[in-house]
Amino acid sequence: MKKMWKKLLCAAVAGGMMFSTAGATDWGLWYGNGVNQPPNGEDTVQTLAQYGAYYMGEPDEKVLYLTFDCGYENGNTAKILDTLKKHHVPGAFFVVGHYLDAAPELVKRMTDEGHLVCNHSDNHPNMTTVGYDRFVSELTGLAAQYKALTGKKIAPFFRPPEGSYTYNTLRWAQQLGYHTTLWSVAYADWDPANQPSHAGAKQTINSRVHNGAIVLLHAVSSTNAAILDDLITNWKAQGYTFKALSALPGLADPTVSALPNHALFTVDGQTAAPTAFLIDGSNYIKLRDIAAMLADTEKGFAVAYDLATDSVALAGGRTYTPLGTELAGVRDAAVVQAGAGSQQITLDGAPLTLTAYMIDDENYVKLRDLAQAIDCGITYDPATQAVDLNPSLPYEA
Repeated sequence: MKKMWKKLLCAAVAGGMMFSTAGATDWGLWYGNGVNQPPNGEDTVQTLAQYGAYYMGEPDEKVLYLTFDCGYENGNTAKILDTLKKHHVPGAFFVVGHYLDAAPELVKRMTDEGHLVCNHSDNHPNMTTVGYDRFVSELTGLAAQYKALTGKKIAPFFRPPEGSYTYNTLRWAQQLGYHTTLWSVAYADWDPANQPSHAGAKQTINSRVHNGAIVLLHAVSSTNAAILDDLITNWKAQGYTFKALSALPGLADPTVSALPNHALFTVDGQTAAPTAFLIDGSNYIKLRDIAAMLADTEKGFAVAYDLATDSVALAGGRTYTPLGTELAGVRDAAVVQAGAGSQQITLDGAPLTLTAYMIDDENYVKLRDLAQAIDCGITYDPATQAVDLNPSLPYEA
């Protein structure tokens, strides 16, 4: 069965143009604008934007978006995940139903390590040959299967099999809450029996990469797994940074990348184990973790979350009631995406001016902002990056 699936998928990728219907677009690129320049696609950025669709990001930003198509597992995805984790780079993995069935642990790992798992349809048909009902079932079926496997909602990005679409399918995907996501950098990497050389692959990819590129790599490729470390190292040396698709320009609620923070945190010298992240070089800690860390001290506070208003009320001098999920330690991830925090956080009824993000449905706040708000002493050791909270001392900037 696995061999049959491989043969069907390779045939579909290689022969996509033969099965397209009238009015369909088979996504292709023209790289004639020069080395490291954005290519022209079958449609313009502006046309695709009308449907919330993308093939690249902002050409003025030295940012790359790494994406991987996962039609079936060929023994390379674990190494790809290892490399992304080593470099703290986010990836987007476009999966099909067969992949969820065949490699559930890898899909869970993608999710747990902070990557986006995205929709590549349930059965990988050429979506320009199916009607509306089948189109909907392909996307909703895959999303339901992912939710059943991980308990999480699939990321709102859809890559049409074979890169084939019509304006109707773009519209249908948008109505279902998806951004159709094509690519601006790709090469012939999808056939395991005809893999490009490492040197040739790196030369091709590096000549095509550009500001704002959405890079498509197939996870079945042994070449991709072998050269990804070198590619990322080289791109970083050139000044490129990496973002998740959820940070694409024009999205209603773009995310920022948060790096797992392995620094030592203490309270009056006593070790604590908060879940902490670094965002733009600053410490962000789960709000409830800080409350748990400061419980039974003079700077302790209670936390009350109002789901209806998406607001958080802190009450100084009150006993904190734990939920049992606090102080779990470092998140074992490559990088996770942080979205906008709760609409309002107050202290004793007064609105706080602090920077907050939402990660895994929990509020994370900038530690120094909160320390200042509750007037809690804090010391930072730049040599070790260790942080100590001193509840008996006042805050000093």
